[in-house]
Amino acid sequence: MKTDTGTLPLARIFRLLLIALLIAAMLVLLPAPGIHSYAEVLTLPLDESGGVPPYDWGYEGDSAYHDPSISVRIEQGRHVHTNWTAVYVQLSNASQLRTLKAGPYGSTQEAQGAALAKRVQAVLAIGGDFFIYHNNGYIVRQGQFYRSRVTGEQDILVVDRAGDLRVLPRPDAQALAAYEAEHKADIVNAFTFGPGLVVDGARTADEHLGRSELVRAQRIALCQTGPLQYLVVYSEGPSDKNSQGLTIPEFKDLVSGFEGVITAYNLDGGSSATIVFQGKKINGPASQRSRSIGDIIYFASAWQTQDGE
Repeated sequence: MKTDTGTLPLARIFRLLLIALLIAAMLVLLPAPGIHSYAEVLTLPLDESGGVPPYDWGYEGDSAYHDPSISVRIEQGRHVHTNWTAVYVQLSNASQLRTLKAGPYGSTQEAQGAALAKRVQAVLAIGGDFFIYHNNGYIVRQGQFYRSRVTGEQDILVVDRAGDLRVLPRPDAQALAAYEAEHKADIVNAFTFGPGLVVDGARTADEHLGRSELVRAQRIALCQTGPLQYLVVYSEGPSDKNSQGLTIPEFKDLVSGFEGVITAYNLDGGSSATIVFQGKKINGPASQRSRSIGDIIYFASAWQTQDGE
């Protein structure tokens, strides 16, 4: 019987080459622990602790921030006789929409918005409802219920566990009790200022407006445009160069004109209107940028890497 002595070595060489190619492909395609760090989007705790510190590489100049958990984009324009700033925010989970009080509930402690934002490592922060200077209303912060003294004279804004905004139009105690009976377990934050500007995608009627709503001033609103999608709209005031400020009806016209706004709620304006980005207040004249406030609403990063880079 004759043996083919040249066939076996060639087969072995072919198999070795095939194994080498497979190993090389695995080294290229699979992440190496020494090169790629483990990373994930966290669910942040329901308390007053902050978010993950923003990453230097996430900033795109002075008008944007992006990491895998949050996207922020700033635009500017003009409405009639006043300049405006709009900030678009997209989150990965609802825990990234958060609040912080300047001090313990019951105190009148204030702080600059930039200082509060730094305390919780916010990507973007805005002023809240300055609840420390009024005694009525419905106040909930990070799941803690602090006050339930509604008068039926102000719209209430509720933020739930899904991150959705809902305006309760001028509820009295009975209406609020009925809402709580069905939804209290889902309420994370609640604010008393208003009025609601857009409800269920429609601009609200100009009813029950007082003198302060008809004065042209700085205004700021928190809006929702979709699931975990938000919009902050700020209008300048008469103390800003080349701006006259807006009344509430004019501000409603501006806010409702942005595409996709489902819900919009007016927050504390005037010199208290605050937008903090990259560690500083970016809105309002320089003379007002040191204005202290009682609370902030902020958006935090939740992108956690093993090495923090």
